[in-house]
Amino acid sequence: MKVIFKILKKNLKKFIILSFMSFTISILIYPSIFFQFDIINKYIKDLGFRLDNIHVSGNSSVLKADIINKVVFNNCDNLFCIDLKKSKLELEKNSWIKSVKLKYSLPSKLSIIIKEEKPIFILKDSEKTTLLNAEGKKIQDLKIVSKKYKNLLILSGHGVENEILNLLNIFSISTALAEKIKEATLISSRRWSLKHSANITIELPENNPNKAFYKIVELEKKYGFLNKRLKTVDLRASDRMIIQLKNISDLKENNI
Repeated sequence: MKVIFKILKKNLKKFIILSFMSFTISILIYPSIFFQFDIINKYIKDLGFRLDNIHVSGNSSVLKADIINKVVFNNCDNLFCIDLKKSKLELEKNSWIKSVKLKYSLPSKLSIIIKEEKPIFILKDSEKTTLLNAEGKKIQDLKIVSKKYKNLLILSGHGVENEILNLLNIFSISTALAEKIKEATLISSRRWSLKHSANITIELPENNPNKAFYKIVELEKKYGFLNKRLKTVDLRASDRMIIQLKNISDLKENNI
């Protein structure tokens, strides 16, 4: 009996440490099981790990209240009751949110870092107007296009959101000219019709539109080709360019 007591006494400290470590690891692995007990939840909060502050950053279009409402708790309300993985998944269901990071700031703060989608295009069809990101992902339907989005490129035409990469490839030839294109319409899912800021329509061909766009770029550099007297520049034919001028009434109406 004395031998047993000696062994227990000798290893008591190790036993206590091992038990505490096992308990702690269990809590970290299965927090939803442990923290749902009121006594443990209260004990954790009394230690200072109560949730006193949720700090949200990076949001401008998504309301802070809407973000906080998507935080998922595991049947308790201390800091460690938050299910970070589920909260992240819930937040990323919002079409405005591109990515989100959630992290504890001990002892009593949760930080939520939001990265929002950047609207690049406005998609217009007969039924609605929608904000798109650079990849063509839909962000939000708009009832009214506010001043905030007035300089975004307007896209239209069936399936146009699936052809954005091709359009950007054309625009990569000249950023200067691309910035002056205000509207791009996909015609019959085959070719582009562009509207220049000087109210000029540029008709690109179905085949090799990059070459046609480059031709416009070179003419503009050398001669200032895209002046306000032009109405249409048609490059659909491979062997010629058809130019239509604005009539006198159009010029007078626009004070040209």
